[in-house]
Amino acid sequence: MLGEKELTEVMDAIYFAAHQKNGWQDCLGRISEISGGETAQLLLLNKESGQPIAGYQSRVPQAACDIGSRGDAEFSLCAVRHEIDGALVELIVQRPADRGEFSPDETSMMTTLMPHIARAMRQEESSRLLHDRQAAVHRQKQGALLLLDGQKNVVFLSVEAERQLSQTTAVGLDEGRLRLSGRRKQAELDALIQQCFERKHTDMISVMEDAQESVRLLVSTVQPRDEKLFQSHGLVAVFLVGDATDESSEEEVIGQWLGLTESESRIASLIAQGRRPADIASDIALSVHTVRHHIKNIYRKTGAHSQSQLTALVLNLPV
Repeated sequence: MLGEKELTEVMDAIYFAAHQKNGWQDCLGRISEISGGETAQLLLLNKESGQPIAGYQSRVPQAACDIGSRGDAEFSLCAVRHEIDGALVELIVQRPADRGEFSPDETSMMTTLMPHIARAMRQEESSRLLHDRQAAVHRQKQGALLLLDGQKNVVFLSVEAERQLSQTTAVGLDEGRLRLSGRRKQAELDALIQQCFERKHTDMISVMEDAQESVRLLVSTVQPRDEKLFQSHGLVAVFLVGDATDESSEEEVIGQWLGLTESESRIASLIAQGRRPADIASDIALSVHTVRHHIKNIYRKTGAHSQSQLTALVLNLPV
């Protein structure tokens, strides 16, 4: 069993891994050490196919390199898994077979760490998503960003968002919460925010300010709510979407608002035009496999689960 000092050290290593250079590599080295292993690997797997999506590896000691160079080397393995957002996180620790099999206590200890590892990986992805969204707003030179906690309280309000809210009656703040002027639209916004807290999701809502103009809100999950942590856990970003500049192309705007790469933006634009993956592959000279890989990344970043959802999202952007 882990002592209090060891437990604190490994928990710190897990939750700081996403915020430090080589953080996961150092974290896996620490887990390997306390579990009696020699090397460790962390994999994010597709739940259906079991294929790796991403992975991290601890540093390999010289002794392990020497052993690994022999063709007859044998190892004991311990592998534990945990489900996260429809995928699987797998931790694999190994050591030379002559040091014995992993004990039930060692396996139990690694199993206990898995929910924390999964949570830290979610936080890492949330940090990347928030960075993408902030970069998009910066490139648009708008900066109209609000952040809502798990209880739907506005915990951050940019200067530009405050300025825009002061110029419209359609959207405002009431006791620290985002309010729309129409009851039906308020219910629609509340339902959308709730969706974003429950799972990774992005969508757009428009509110008519007068007969000619409307205010558009881009609502996107930064971190789903996890009530096992604390009641206010979770983070949703709300952007007040203005009109695109004349200098920005359609694909540039898609990439800026949704945090997509140039290739992903182009593919998202083609999907919104009704193009199939095979057609897209032919149009942009990529393999169908590569296009499907990009589409998966687009779904992961935007929270869309189908081409129709992605199409609706793209068509509502200010392009």
